[in-house]
Parts: sequence; structure tokens; C-alpha cells
Amino acid sequence: MSKNLKNYELMIILKPLLPDDFRKEIHKELVDMVKDFGGEVIDVDVWGKRYLSYKIKGHNEGYYMVYDFKSTPESIAEIKRKLQLKQEVLRFMIINMEDVSSIGKSIKKKELEI
Repeated sequence: MSKNLKNYELMIILKPLLPDDFRKEIHKELVDMVKDFGGEVIDVDVWGKRYLSYKIKGHNEGYYMVYDFKSTPESIAEIKRKLQLKQEVLRFMIINMEDVSSIGKSIKKKELEI
């Protein structure tokens, strides 16, 4: 299989009151999933709890995490499918990053201890 890795950004919004161990488990599953497809997670930016513009599934707040990663285009559909099955996930969005020079230069980092 040829390595046709592209750069992607995933923003995920989790339910705001999840315990830390749940968040860490979701993070680990996501990183493992990307690795299983032959990709790699380049950067994780934890924004923490933020107010939402409108209620999503009854929640006013969400816990935001942003991932910059490389993966094959074929794996994205499977990653989306698995995220849709997770009840802890309020919303997520995966975009193709054309300009990778901006990766890792976002707002102040809050590290996720694993």
C-alpha cells in the first residue's frame, strides 16, 4: 500500500461534564485509530470548555480539542463513522489542510496529560 498521507485538522466537541479519564480514553482511541491507518498525530490543542453559540443535544457548553494529523484520504470516512457512534461527542469536523505552515501556531496551548 502506498503512503498517500494528507494533512487534516479535526475539531471535536465533547460533552462538557465528562470526567478526565473519559476524555483521555477518547483521545487515546483517536490517536490509535490514526496510527492504525498508517497516519500520525502531529499536534493536539486542547481549548477546554467553551460556551456554544446554540444548544447541541441539550448542552450550552462543550469541551473542545483540535487535532492536526496526517492520514490517508481513505481512512477519513472510517474515522468519521467511529466518531459518529460515540455518545460523548457533540460535534466534530474534519478538514483537509492545504497550507500546513500554520499547524501548531494556534492559540496558547493547554497540554493534555496522558
